[in-house]
Amino acid sequence: MKNKKIAVFSTGWSGEILHQYLNGLREGLKDQSADVYLFLSHAVYGISEAMLRGELNIYKLPDMREFDAALLFANSLDFPNVIDNITNRCIEANIPIIYTGRDDERFYFAGSDNTVGTRELGRHLIEKHNVKKIWFMAGTPENMDSNMRLNAIREVMAENNLELKDEDICYTNWSPYLGFMFVREQLSKRKERPDAIVCANDTLAMVICNDLEKNGYRVPEDIIVTGFDNEMMAQLYDPSICSVDQRFDNIGRSCADILADVFAGKETARVRKTNCEFVPSESCGCKQAKNFEAIRRKIGKDKFDEKINNSNFDIKLTTMERIILQGNDIVSLSDAFVNLNNNDVQYEGNTFQIFIDPLVERSITENQRELRKEGYPEVMSMIYSKDRGVVRTLADFDTKDVVEQFHNSGNRFYIIMPLHDDDYEIGYCVMGDDYQKISDAQMLRKYMERLNIILNRYFQKLRLNALNQRLLQMTETDAMTHVKNRTAFETRLGELQAKMCSEIKPQYAIALFDINNLKTINDSLGHEAGDEYIINSCRMICKTFKKSAVYRIGGDEFVAVLERDDYKRRDALLEEMREEMKLLEEEKDIPVFEKISIASGVAVYDSEKDFNVQEVFNRADSAMYENKAAMKAAAK
Repeated sequence: MKNKKIAVFSTGWSGEILHQYLNGLREGLKDQSADVYLFLSHAVYGISEAMLRGELNIYKLPDMREFDAALLFANSLDFPNVIDNITNRCIEANIPIIYTGRDDERFYFAGSDNTVGTRELGRHLIEKHNVKKIWFMAGTPENMDSNMRLNAIREVMAENNLELKDEDICYTNWSPYLGFMFVREQLSKRKERPDAIVCANDTLAMVICNDLEKNGYRVPEDIIVTGFDNEMMAQLYDPSICSVDQRFDNIGRSCADILADVFAGKETARVRKTNCEFVPSESCGCKQAKNFEAIRRKIGKDKFDEKINNSNFDIKLTTMERIILQGNDIVSLSDAFVNLNNNDVQYEGNTFQIFIDPLVERSITENQRELRKEGYPEVMSMIYSKDRGVVRTLADFDTKDVVEQFHNSGNRFYIIMPLHDDDYEIGYCVMGDDYQKISDAQMLRKYMERLNIILNRYFQKLRLNALNQRLLQMTETDAMTHVKNRTAFETRLGELQAKMCSEIKPQYAIALFDINNLKTINDSLGHEAGDEYIINSCRMICKTFKKSAVYRIGGDEFVAVLERDDYKRRDALLEEMREEMKLLEEEKDIPVFEKISIASGVAVYDSEKDFNVQEVFNRADSAMYENKAAMKAAAK
């Protein structure tokens, strides 16, 4: 039976609850043959608009016609048009959609009953802790979960003849900074402080607790602070955060149950809600619901290990940067990842892939900065691919497949994350078969940030190298004939001299050329005709010695360094050129500037006699003047 392919869309900022959700999904799918593809960004309000667009672009990668279902973890996808764009593509592909964090009657919904849990929290604050005044830290104005929590608090307060005023609501856009700045500014402005600050998630609650205590307020003695999600870190925090557990593991299982019914062709309920669990704790003045003291003490003991692990992780990222930045082309980049694979790959794991947009390479070789800003090409360059330890590199890859899968054993898990330079798309990265990686959101974010920085520096280095090479070519190219100039020839002489001084002696000859009749043509027909004569003469030299570098070293002087086939056939080639000149001289119907006349001389390097390249050049010069004199004598 063919594996089902399930696309999940989320951000990496809600690491713990996303991890719970995925664990529940995995547990529910264990009897299904299904692979899960998690399309993950680290988009957040507060970063630059260009960076935000670069992160969000990853959601445009999958061709939804290649998938059997889509799960939108909408709690974290609260950005303009993102959810609608994904949804519309799923509708066109005619695949089932399951929302979490937003309910749309057109699609399946698996979520928690935010209203019940938040109402219980509100009643607890009012009835047990005599709270009268509440400030509410919301998410975004459009977020369904945040609005449900806000409305539930409003309702409970109204039922108790209390009011939640608009001025007491802060839409933080899920930014902790905006949350604690609102609280700090309002406390400095208002005479009346709140009895409680209710936050739409635990992170906001912990940051606000921390800032309150820095500014002389005690939690909960002066101000109660509550959160939402009941994350482990919030329970380990001091004071432990009063919260609501949405049981995302059960939500993930509900998604799996819906998929099982849909795949089996069964009727199934459109909406499946999980009961929330209110969790009173120290930040509201209650005892902690569970005894976390043992875990807190263990964390204290583990602090040293954490320090060592973070240090090792930083060393790993620094090593990755050093190895990658040593390269000078795309092949070197592929080799660098192979090299890294032979070192520490503990974090990347046994399934790790890097795909780069071919436009990136063309932007280097063709000097074009315009990269893609939206979506991905049909074909990617596979820079590195390791699937369960088997490594492949450098190949074209069909983007609709998303990952290269050598082992098709079912129940695989992939995290797909964007590579970008601000809003310029570079490619994407795949990590596989490790659900645990999602739980440490900070580590994963740090890895991807550093990888993006390293790749951007690498491609910038390649562009600068290519630009320098083009500039060098310009300084070493003759503007009229487009062959190399005298500067380039002097560099070439230095290279030959170095080889002559080494143990391995080069095999070469120098051919020197001087154009006849140039002054006559300039005087009689003008310098434009003279320039055309020089170009035609150069063209004949290049045509004769096709495999040798030709240099213009004076107004009417050219030189060629003959090697390999041109060196071996030097006499025959020179005779062919002289025969062609004779034929042109006999032509009556061509202009004079096409009747090429070139004096030439060749000298062969003799390793027994020549100690300086100038000696070979001087002999060629003498031979050329002998030929020039002979040609003048023959013309009389």
